[in-house]
Amino acid sequence: MEVSIDTGQVRLRCIQAGNPDHPLVVFLHGFPACAKTWKRILPEVAKAGFHCMAPDQRGYGESSTPPNVADYSVVKLAADVAAIIGDKKAHVVGHDFGGGVAWATAMMHPDRVRTVSILNAVHPVGFEQAMKRWSQLKNSWYVFFFQLPWVPEWWLARNIRRLLKEDGVADEYVDDFVHALHAKPAIDWYRASFRDGIRKRLKVSKVEHPALVVWGEAERHLERDLSIPPKEWVTNARTEYVQNAGHWVHHDSPDRVTELILTHFQRGLDELPK
Repeated sequence: MEVSIDTGQVRLRCIQAGNPDHPLVVFLHGFPACAKTWKRILPEVAKAGFHCMAPDQRGYGESSTPPNVADYSVVKLAADVAAIIGDKKAHVVGHDFGGGVAWATAMMHPDRVRTVSILNAVHPVGFEQAMKRWSQLKNSWYVFFFQLPWVPEWWLARNIRRLLKEDGVADEYVDDFVHALHAKPAIDWYRASFRDGIRKRLKVSKVEHPALVVWGEAERHLERDLSIPPKEWVTNARTEYVQNAGHWVHHDSPDRVTELILTHFQRGLDELPK
């Protein structure tokens, strides 16, 4: 089932599953994916008693594609999540760049968040620190390439299908992602992040919500130590490693990921003040 949400700035197309009266879970895709990246996960989480919503985030799929780089600031991406949640609280799950948006939502809208679940993504301060190391810098070359004008869009549009397959994305998702891709907005996510600077706009603060990091051990883009959030910025976190899974851990091991996040949601409920 699909629903369209008007945030006041953009319109977000969301896939949803489950009873709207049940506790809310918001699933955030990364680059270069779309809401359908969660299609194996949403039905199972809904069956467990949750209301699931997965947007095509701004710039992707059938959601709005505003024209300016500044429109894709992580501050605005987090505000979109807060608008989806509304006056409720939600468990927020994010993969890849969506994990960064999940961290930002917990920092900027802490009253809207119950728990945070991060899939093969890095806390923004941890990534900032890692980019000072050559080993991670060379793995993240594309962040700098994406700062160029128009060339990255041309390159991405012509190579997206090959890149997804080389990255291990299963065929059942490739067509979904290709059809949802708008090259300039997708690249503008990275331009906005680079131009904002982590501490300039995000106003990094401690995340005290129960936080789970799920890490596919065959990750190719991020070094393993980045799976541990900085303790000075995340006070209540644990990391679970998934064997025989890579960057797209929720594709490679959907049953295990579902099990881990459902257990984590319950942990969040157990830790609420009595």
